[in-house]
Amino acid sequence: MLETTIDAAEKQHAAEAGPGDVVTLKSGGPRMTVMHAGPVGFAAGHWLICQWFDEHGELRQDMFAQDMVQIEPRSIPLGSVRARHSSAVFAPSERA
Repeated sequence: MLETTIDAAEKQHAAEAGPGDVVTLKSGGPRMTVMHAGPVGFAAGHWLICQWFDEHGELRQDMFAQDMVQIEPRSIPLGSVRARHSSAVFAPSERA
């Protein structure tokens, strides 16, 4: 009897990311959300258009080839979340 086994990493690598998936660059970087997966008008091949927030809270968007990214779990482990502290002081609202 022939048995076939697929390593979890191979299975993940074989899966193509689609809209709504969370990915990271294989070379490292922030978690990004895939907004579009497929062909684009000005470049041949299968591309992912991803959005993420940079270290300043600015929304960024860029295009990546499928083989440049890896799919990540959508949930974030609690230990990896950093709280952001705001130094802004808000005055109580004035009533007319």
